[in-house]
Amino acid sequence: MHAIRQLSYWAARRLDEGAADAQVQASLAKLYASRMAEYVTRDATQLFGGMGYGEETDVSRYFVDARVLAIFEGAEEVLALRVIGRSLERR
Repeated sequence: MHAIRQLSYWAARRLDEGAADAQVQASLAKLYASRMAEYVTRDATQLFGGMGYGEETDVSRYFVDARVLAIFEGAEEVLALRVIGRSLERR
């Protein structure tokens, strides 16, 4: 979680500075954060067992929110392609 926070701060700083790679950094931060959120909530759901899928606990809601995060403002695959494309443009 600390890595995600630092990567987000770095991307925000690059955006504030108007750096050429700011959009790439922001895309990487979002990509990494959405993947980690899904990974953590999937593990939590499994730890809770059957209760992890029920609406009695908040874990199922967190998992759904993590899945939406992966899709919102561009799916992970689209973000990965954007990062690759911008990296190749600079070369």
